[in-house]
Amino acid sequence: MSESVFLDSGILIAFLNVRDQWHDQATTLFAVGKPRWSTSFLVVSEAYSWFLHRHGEEAARSLRAFLDNLDGLRLFNVDVNHHREVLQMLDRLRGAKLTYVDASSLTLMERHKIRKVWGTDHHLALTGAEVLPRI
Repeated sequence: MSESVFLDSGILIAFLNVRDQWHDQATTLFAVGKPRWSTSFLVVSEAYSWFLHRHGEEAARSLRAFLDNLDGLRLFNVDVNHHREVLQMLDRLRGAKLTYVDASSLTLMERHKIRKVWGTDHHLALTGAEVLPRI
């Protein structure tokens, strides 16, 4: 069975934005294998907003098309119980300047035992996950 990988907004932005400093590394990651990808609706929202406000609606639609074509992508939903867990993660990692979305991602990764992240945010290594590309 292939390895589970959590996709953060940074890797989605890097892959689709040729001007991003991590574009080449992101392209390599998506080209080398086909892990079991997962992400959350919060990460998708964050990335969609980034494209929409910086590059316009067509760029945001490109993100949608890319995600729709990631075969086997698992999208985690969030609810009020998840919110409570995120608040606990924010308290646990107080002082790390962790965003709500990153705390949500860390919570989901812990719950689903995902130990690898494709992203460009060092905060996603705070609970021991490996973050690629290495930054």
